Amino acid sequence: MRIKEAAQAVGCTCRAIKFYEEKGLLPAVAREENGYRDYTQEDIRRLHEIQAYRKLGISVEDIRRLLDRDDGALLQEILEKKRGELHEREQELHALEDFLSTRDAQALDEAIDFDSLSQAIRTQLPGPFGRYLAAHFAPYLRVRIVTQEQREAYAQVLAFWDDPGLRLPLLLRLSMRLAAVPNAAQAEQMAAQMDAQLKALLSPDETAYARIREQTRKTVEQRERLPHRLSPIELAKRQTMRRLKDCGYYDVFLPALERLSPPYRAYRDALRCLNDRLCRDLSLYYDADFHLRTRPDKTA
Repeated sequence: MRIKEAAQAVGCTCRAIKFYEEKGLLPAVAREENGYRDYTQEDIRRLHEIQAYRKLGISVEDIRRLLDRDDGALLQEILEKKRGELHEREQELHALEDFLSTRDAQALDEAIDFDSLSQAIRTQLPGPFGRYLAAHFAPYLRVRIVTQEQREAYAQVLAFWDDPGLRLPLLLRLSMRLAAVPNAAQAEQMAAQMDAQLKALLSPDETAYARIREQTRKTVEQRERLPHRLSPIELAKRQTMRRLKDCGYYDVFLPALERLSPPYRAYRDALRCLNDRLCRDLSLYYDADFHLRTRPDKTA
């Protein structure tokens, strides 16, 4: 059957089917002599499976694992996560029922929690700072607070941004005000990109590492040229980096965010390993403004 017929059979759009094909979720569909795709009943069955997984909120990367390996362990993990979410929703319902009879707002507040760190930060830090954090760190904030370490880190993050004593340049303040918090679909796409980036950082092959190394070398050389260092944009960036450093962004906020979000901790650990390797191979170091520089004693 043609793609429109397949879409009607599954109850999805042609665009969705093409997206699944692009992401490798649907194997290459056989083509007729005239070049049109010919979807089989097996293709329809697989599309139903893909769509069911999407309705369950499963990421594209995990769907690929489920389809390619018939990963029962992953399905069990997803099932347990859904059970946990259901238990949390039941607790919220019970708390709301109790509130209807007692009107004890404090008890209700203590009994329920935010759906995610992103929602918590946007609620507790209304305005540009909270919106910026929720947008900029969106892939790392799709978790809930479950440990004491996370609770302490969360309090530290809120305390830091509640009054950071930070005066940012006008352009950055404007960008923070305009920052759009991604919706669920966008957050999922960002998370998938983050996963791919993290894998590349954790174990780049020699070809990928050589490409990263050459790009880093060119970037550092360009930044060390006088016209670049004296450009208004570069001066504003250095000023911002110094202000962030002075207010504790690197020493207080980022370490707290690592303790708060396990995905962010994994990303930062991988990035540190890659940075250490690049600095060794290219004789680089970070200056006071957290910019990579070539060591003065580097030999040609």
